[in-house]
Amino acid sequence: MRKRTAASGLVVAMATVGATLIAAPTASAAGYGCSGSLISTYPVKDNSGVSRGNVYLYYNSSTGYNCAATVKNSAGAYGTPTLTNVTLDRCKAGTSGSSCYSEKKVTDEGLYSYYAGPVSLSASDRCISIYGLILGSWGTAQVSRSGVHCG
Repeated sequence: MRKRTAASGLVVAMATVGATLIAAPTASAAGYGCSGSLISTYPVKDNSGVSRGNVYLYYNSSTGYNCAATVKNSAGAYGTPTLTNVTLDRCKAGTSGSSCYSEKKVTDEGLYSYYAGPVSLSASDRCISIYGLILGSWGTAQVSRSGVHCG
């Protein structure tokens, strides 16, 4: 009887650890290499509107840097290497809603299992554009925001 209980406890413990390893981490999980505060989350959706992950945007007020990572979720092939991208683009304009003419761009793209990034960019007195991409068996999921987070 005791042996069975110990084995059952081991199975429960292993299942719990397995579930922990499969679940996608939250944005607070060390900022994916970004310092500062989480200021925005942008869902990365496919053509059907299914969220396959998020682009998390951080801002560090002491350095003036924006930082971002595209993070897959379980519907976005989390744990499987697929093409994943995160891009931050500093706009020449500093006015919200204006078209973004690129002044400087930073990108991280590759076959990643969990997330692309981090990428960091100083954008004092400027707007930024944000882009995230996740490819999978469903096709392409992406998000693009131009001329946001100005100042």
